[in-house]
Amino acid sequence: MTRGRWVIVGLAVLLVAGGAGGYLLWQDRQDPPLCVAAEAGRDELLHRPYEGGGSRAVLVIGDSYTQGTGVGGPDLAWSAQLAGLADATVTVDGMSSTGYTTAGFCSGEPFAYGDRLVEHDLGDDTTLVVQGSVNDGLAGEPDEVRSSADALLDEAEGAARVVVVGPPTIPALDPAVLDTIEQGLAAAAQAHDAVYVSLLGQDIPISDDRIHPTADGQARIALLVADALR
Repeated sequence: MTRGRWVIVGLAVLLVAGGAGGYLLWQDRQDPPLCVAAEAGRDELLHRPYEGGGSRAVLVIGDSYTQGTGVGGPDLAWSAQLAGLADATVTVDGMSSTGYTTAGFCSGEPFAYGDRLVEHDLGDDTTLVVQGSVNDGLAGEPDEVRSSADALLDEAEGAARVVVVGPPTIPALDPAVLDTIEQGLAAAAQAHDAVYVSLLGQDIPISDDRIHPTADGQARIALLVADALR
């Protein structure tokens, strides 16, 4: 699969009419074709780091935002832009539909954030960035984000630095759910001396699918994360 032939799999949603424009339901069952595509997308990204110059090594754990869903693919995602902004080599472990408490399309398989992190050898020269996760609100367990983030950050103690990036405001999620995720991640980051980057209230433009950032939104996230790495 070449960069020009990426097939980006977004979150599967069902639009149900009602109210002012209806509401969105995340597909909460395992869908083998979508799981296969999500895993293939992850594998492709893992084997082609983004070279931004400099000696800093950055590992990004994330979801469909790192896959550039809705903006043309991973080369336009915030995580790809981060390489140049931070003068770093950025390795992206991004998998659509996943989060701290959900494997998304691959429900029941080891693809949640913590499951994937343990596959990496974090040296004391590696900066870890964990981004997300709206999927914990759409398909996971928002109330369990804190404990899952704590477990992940326990595994990341060998990293040179850890940055946790929260979810942006998206129309597809109730603000109270977003606040639960935000508070859990911020508390876990503080407990582990990690840097927390809040995207709530940061004017991240969201596309018409009500979930994913626009191109401007991706660029805004990249700038905020790069600032946290300075």
